[in-house]
Amino acid sequence: MNRIFILLLIVLVSSCSNKDTNRIKGTAVGVPEGTQIVLEELGENNKRIAIDTAIVASEKFSFDTTISDGKGLLLLSIEKNQPPLLLVKEDKPVMITLYKDSIATSLVEGSVENELFNQYRNKNRIESTKKQKLSIDMQVSQRETDGIMVNLLRKQIAALDKSSVEDKKQLVTNNPDKMVAIMALSDLVNAKKLTIEETESYFNSLSSDVQNSIIGNSVENYIAQLKSQRIASNLASVGNKAPDFTAKTPDGKELSLNEVLGKYTIIDFWASWCGPCRRENPNVVNVYNQYHDKGLNIISVSLDRPGQEERWKKAIIKDKMDWNHVSNLQFWQDPIPRKYGVRAIPATFLLDENGVIIAKDLRGPALGAKMAELLGES
Repeated sequence: MNRIFILLLIVLVSSCSNKDTNRIKGTAVGVPEGTQIVLEELGENNKRIAIDTAIVASEKFSFDTTISDGKGLLLLSIEKNQPPLLLVKEDKPVMITLYKDSIATSLVEGSVENELFNQYRNKNRIESTKKQKLSIDMQVSQRETDGIMVNLLRKQIAALDKSSVEDKKQLVTNNPDKMVAIMALSDLVNAKKLTIEETESYFNSLSSDVQNSIIGNSVENYIAQLKSQRIASNLASVGNKAPDFTAKTPDGKELSLNEVLGKYTIIDFWASWCGPCRRENPNVVNVYNQYHDKGLNIISVSLDRPGQEERWKKAIIKDKMDWNHVSNLQFWQDPIPRKYGVRAIPATFLLDENGVIIAKDLRGPALGAKMAELLGES
């Protein structure tokens, strides 16, 4: 019995010791005495969830709070307006050397996963700085009309990009159970360096706890969204009947696509905040004024943001868009562009009298030429 009791005591002491070592602590050289260092967790929609606050004493600090289970990221900061230091949630002690003038670049040691993550962030910063310098040099060469140097610098930038992409892919492949893998995959996704199939393949290779992290959920949602857009884009392809929709007009009435079909109808996706859309509007106005009496109708679908109804209405008047308009004022969450697989604006769909799509994304002279072909003088 005594032996059993001693063994239990050893287990309890070991457990307490482990808990005590699962701390985030470090040095903060030059940071004033009594400065507060805030520890937060990155939640859904990039929400920062407060966990604990440490006070700098004799240029030292430590957090003794219990960190929640599961894969994820922590943020350590001194001031809200300064980029925070990102840490991987891990059941291991972490030692930080805090750089007060650049918290985000602080040194992280003591945990394999955090050290790997720290190396990844630092490498990204070095690559970004190098690319920025090459871009500036290229702009200078362009102003000096030095074509040879411009081409050389362009090749160097392309080579840097290619190397960076391959490094990130390798990082994902080699570290399927670590948060650095989902961060690298997320960066590749945001830079649009992968196809849907590639993104899904890399994601499926990751461990379940990495997939279920906040960032993992974000990537998974992105994959689902792309698949949905692809299906919608296929449905809204040339030769198919345009999906019907209904939304509110500027005066608050409900209007459907089927109600405005003419001999030919243009569905015009735009927004008051979209510069290219506003620059294209005069061309669309000219086409409409020239061919409306011959059977051309237009319905514009705005992707304006919530709360920007007045801005939407003013843009319609200012750009003299004297045709049908609808909007749900839901920005990119609007269900209408999603039905059509629209991922960029301006975007146009040309329909015949039966609502069948006969052309897509006609702009500038191409739009005028097509309408001249369909409704011009024979």
